[in-house]
Amino acid sequence: MYQEHFGLQQEPFSIAPDPRFLFLSDVHNEALAHLMYGFSHGGFVMITGEVGTGKTTLLRNLLDRTPPDLDVAFILNPRLTVRELLETLCDELGVPYAHGELQSVKQYIDVLNKHLLKTHQAGRSTVVIIDEAQNLSPAVLEQVRLLTNLETNEKKLLRIILLGQPELADMLDRTELRQLAQRITARYHLTPLAREDVRQYVNHRLARAGGHPGIFSDGAINALFKVSKGTPRLINVIADRAMLGAYVEGKVQVDRNLIRYAAREVLGRNNSELRNYLVGAGLVVVAVLTLMVWAYFSNGEDTVQAAATAPANNSRAADQAPVQSVAVAVPPSPVPPPRAAAPAAAPRPAVSAPATGPPAERAPDPAENLSAADISRPEGSSSLLQRQAYRAVFAAWGAQYPVDSSLIPCDFAPKAGLQCLSRRGGWGEIRQLDTPVVLELWDQQSVPYYAGVLSIEGDRYRLALGERTMTVAPRDLRDNWFGAYVLLWQTPPNYFGNLREGDDHPSVLWLHQHLLQLQPQAGSQPDTFFDEDLHRIVLQFQTAEGLLADGIVGPLTWIRLSDRLNLPAPKLSVSLDS
Repeated sequence: MYQEHFGLQQEPFSIAPDPRFLFLSDVHNEALAHLMYGFSHGGFVMITGEVGTGKTTLLRNLLDRTPPDLDVAFILNPRLTVRELLETLCDELGVPYAHGELQSVKQYIDVLNKHLLKTHQAGRSTVVIIDEAQNLSPAVLEQVRLLTNLETNEKKLLRIILLGQPELADMLDRTELRQLAQRITARYHLTPLAREDVRQYVNHRLARAGGHPGIFSDGAINALFKVSKGTPRLINVIADRAMLGAYVEGKVQVDRNLIRYAAREVLGRNNSELRNYLVGAGLVVVAVLTLMVWAYFSNGEDTVQAAATAPANNSRAADQAPVQSVAVAVPPSPVPPPRAAAPAAAPRPAVSAPATGPPAERAPDPAENLSAADISRPEGSSSLLQRQAYRAVFAAWGAQYPVDSSLIPCDFAPKAGLQCLSRRGGWGEIRQLDTPVVLELWDQQSVPYYAGVLSIEGDRYRLALGERTMTVAPRDLRDNWFGAYVLLWQTPPNYFGNLREGDDHPSVLWLHQHLLQLQPQAGSQPDTFFDEDLHRIVLQFQTAEGLLADGIVGPLTWIRLSDRLNLPAPKLSVSLDS
């Protein structure tokens, strides 16, 4: 919304973990080095850090550096049983396994061990990355430890990287998990940014978005550090709201007051960090008022008027001074006091984003049909809300998923000829995929809730949330969605998992025949055997589509192939009235 106003090419402070915006402070550089160590050494590597310190962004950057001879299983949702964990590992690594409630843990371990031995003989290694690992149960953590017992005489077949909040380290201090704790070969705790790091962080993100450092004043940077305590996610949210406020008011620079108002919206009035900051500023105000009263009785009313008008004539200079030395009026309400109208050259448009100016200055947006309260968690358990969201997305595929089914949604998917793929990304990626997805949403509770994205019209998305259907803008969900989503994709006939050179399976024939439809000049003879010619054709297709060109036909390659073949599938980019 404010990009054109500030001459930006994109939003600089999105909370999506975009690796292009990664700022490598000293602590982040050290954490990344530990993660890279986990790619090349056996055992466990553990990275911990408070919420919002940048663990997921580091992880996305790590995945961009994946060596070509490394297979990565990425587990985003660790709230799993032992059986679900092993099934997820098999799915991530493309390991075929028999479905059914009678499957034992041993059967999953056997097929995983066979797969790992095969990849080891082919000169490949395997890493399992578990995000939000503090949510793993002790039983699942113990099973993760046992997986590292899969080994040859020379090396471990599986490497494990755990990322989580500080509670993860507390869990591993338990007596029953001491064997796992002893196997951790490298650990690092990610701390918030220092004051000078915050300045460099803000300028780095502005530069990446095509902006310049002068957008945030020195006073704004100091205030941003104080209210965020150096936490990157809070910096992003507060800075984004402050830039919106500057845009609404027609300002070309974000000052200290805009940071303060934005922090009040983001953190709430009861937040201790914001309260301490405002109390300090309030004490300065009291001191100034006392001085003015003393001046009135000592020198007369004219002296008071001169003292009252002097700061107003030098507001820009005051904003450049350290926060502690500036008198700041603290209104009792979270809504700022009325401001002077913007210059005629920069009129204020009406916006539907959270208010940064007083209510009288916000013109209603007729297209807005959703308030912040409307996207709050509906009634029902997390499991029920997940099933309701999947029911809506399955319906878009023409499949009827019963909410009261004993099958979890992604176990039901193969019955409809579909598979689940867990991803992290942003709205741009969802638009590019152009297929319904299920979003993982969060509020103050310890478990997520879910919404299905069913269609797009312009910049608004139609959601299924609980029993309701509504339209929202991405901004409405920015405090609830942090990039995790699951998409359903249609599998080819006889699908059994990822395909690679050397496989012999009926789905190879389907793959070969359809790739030749797109590349008839290849002139290869289709067969059920994945030979060198097919490997070359797959590499050409992946390169042309901007995918990782590894010759392995995984979910993203299947999805892109289905798109190019125009196979029947629900699309997001349809009119909401259709």
